Amino acid sequence: MGGNGFTGEGWTTNSKVSILGNPKATKGGMIVMSMPDFPATLRSVGKDENSYFTRMAADMMYEGLLTLDPVTEDFAPSLATHWKISEDKKDFSFRIDPRARWADGKPVVAQDVVDTWKLRVDEGILTPETNELFKKYDQPVAVSKYIVTTKVNEKLADWRLFLYFSTMAILPSHYVGGITGKEYLEKFQFDAVPGTGPYVIDKNDIKKGQSISIKRRSDYWAENDSANIGLNNFDVVRFDVVTDQKLEFEKFKKGDIDVLAFTGVTRANNWIEGLDIDETKRGLIQKVEVYNENPAGTRGFAFNMRKPPFNDIKVRKAFAHLLDRKKILEKLFRNSAALLYSYYANSPYENPEDVKIEYNFDEGVKLLAEAGYTQKNSDGYLTKDGKVFEVELPFGSASLEKFLTVYQEDLKKAGVKLNLKQVDGTTNFKLGNERNFTMLVAAWGGLRYPNPQTSFSTSSAKADNSTNWPGIADPRIDELIEKYNKEFDRTERIKLIRQIDKIATDYIGYAFTWYYPAERIAFHNKFGFPPGMITKTDDYLVVPRLWYLDAEKDSEYQAAVKDNKLTMPILPAENKYWLDVKKQLEAKLN
Repeated sequence: MGGNGFTGEGWTTNSKVSILGNPKATKGGMIVMSMPDFPATLRSVGKDENSYFTRMAADMMYEGLLTLDPVTEDFAPSLATHWKISEDKKDFSFRIDPRARWADGKPVVAQDVVDTWKLRVDEGILTPETNELFKKYDQPVAVSKYIVTTKVNEKLADWRLFLYFSTMAILPSHYVGGITGKEYLEKFQFDAVPGTGPYVIDKNDIKKGQSISIKRRSDYWAENDSANIGLNNFDVVRFDVVTDQKLEFEKFKKGDIDVLAFTGVTRANNWIEGLDIDETKRGLIQKVEVYNENPAGTRGFAFNMRKPPFNDIKVRKAFAHLLDRKKILEKLFRNSAALLYSYYANSPYENPEDVKIEYNFDEGVKLLAEAGYTQKNSDGYLTKDGKVFEVELPFGSASLEKFLTVYQEDLKKAGVKLNLKQVDGTTNFKLGNERNFTMLVAAWGGLRYPNPQTSFSTSSAKADNSTNWPGIADPRIDELIEKYNKEFDRTERIKLIRQIDKIATDYIGYAFTWYYPAERIAFHNKFGFPPGMITKTDDYLVVPRLWYLDAEKDSEYQAAVKDNKLTMPILPAENKYWLDVKKQLEAKLN
């Protein structure tokens, strides 16, 4: 029944979980960070739960049945010590750790899992996508106090269904059991349900519109587990609301904010020139570019392959060759990004053999000629069948116009008339989803676990409202997707996605632009951290879980603040720890 005497025979576990934290870390102290607006809710489930603060806080307060090894990404114990998957991959069983406790001291039991699922399928939580996902499982069954099972009710087994169920944040039955989704939304808007994780948010630590403090529990049930060595160190993590970026930067320089991220072109000037100050030169403020495998996503110009002129691959290639990315990055963005060549850049899923199209004006003109565009009118524009070669390009943000006009000028030299049309972001997204475009600016966030079904399947190319804006459809990709969905072995999934990536990039459905391979982090020099500074696949918002207040550094820092003749050691400008780990894992993969 999973209690005393449970041996684990016939079940799966993982006793070799990688240690992510710094074993030298000490507990105590406070770290102050910032957020651009106050969250709409502190709930981890339901309407408005997807703000970055709410999700970060949820990771600190709640736990799933399983977690993922921070290096290998294999499944690892969390609230459950063991698990079992049936031969047909549709029945999942979990044995809950009898030691697990809620923040109020009550034990974690199987019924907690049942009631968490019930809440997620309740339409009253006003998140249909959550309802739809968790309705793919039959209602979980509390076989005993510590054993819980569920069954997938879909026709085909899918490895992600095990991932989603095993890692969903579990909530206490004695809080959410027996109430409707509507009641849950109303009751817990800003009253955080206690979790099993190392942190809590108390009502008294919420200052509406100003700040939220997350406090460390002194009685976290898994405090001494090896997987938690060096983690969860700060007594208080405070997030201050600062809506103006200029003010945020000034508050950081003054020391009112401890850590700030500068990733992205909008803050390139602050990173390069704004931090060229005495505090940085003396080592009081450190700035480090941290390289890891935070998935880059897809950015660029989507070509609608369903209709002319981009139903011709020669035209698509020509437009890709005529995009001078290096010039744009140097001229406008201070070389703050890296060139994109893959749908899965900065992740293990990127195929190193993907086609790499660089700026080549002559090649672009040659390809246009091969596509039938050989004549020019008196204005210098190419014509075909008596029509000027012109393409409309809607775009959603005014900040894009600077680099779009550079592209527009280069296309004009080649004889193509590019008509820029600014629209709001909602309209831009609608045009893409309804396939009502010829060429469109697109930017998709990266997924830690790729879902090629919505991006490259034939069905997604034919249907509206998928991310397959270009219309890529290939029977070989469909076969690979089917294998990928069924494959529970991560190494094999990586190989399958790499094949998909190669086939998809060969279609030239996008003229790729760029991505940001490093997380630029500046901080006041009083903290300690693990070798990689952040995790393998996350951004700087994991800092509160990994860093700690280093008493010796803090003492030096405080002294240097008072005496401007004192200096502190300056860290290397780049941290590539996770790239070294990637090479080691890549060697094993090959």
